[in-house]
Amino acid sequence: MTVTDEALVLDGNAVAGLLAEVFGGAEVTGAVRGCGSCGQRHAVGKHRLYRGAGLVLRCPGCGDVALVVVERGAQRDVRMRGSWALSVPVASA
Repeated sequence: MTVTDEALVLDGNAVAGLLAEVFGGAEVTGAVRGCGSCGQRHAVGKHRLYRGAGLVLRCPGCGDVALVVVERGAQRDVRMRGSWALSVPVASA
């Protein structure tokens, strides 16, 4: 069986669990991201997720890179581009 490019592409909702870990349990797929290239604003869940050596989230409008996540041993490198707006719950004391 040959792996096609389509098999490596999902919507941004597929990375919800990983992003919740990175952002302390916050639900991130509904967060709005403004693209630094085309200026369009889309929910993170509407972005396209490409899987390969790492995870790359791309703008659904122009394809520009929105987020890159690479796991290296016990560490995750997370790079975000554009403007992100998300609400994170305050931890109770």
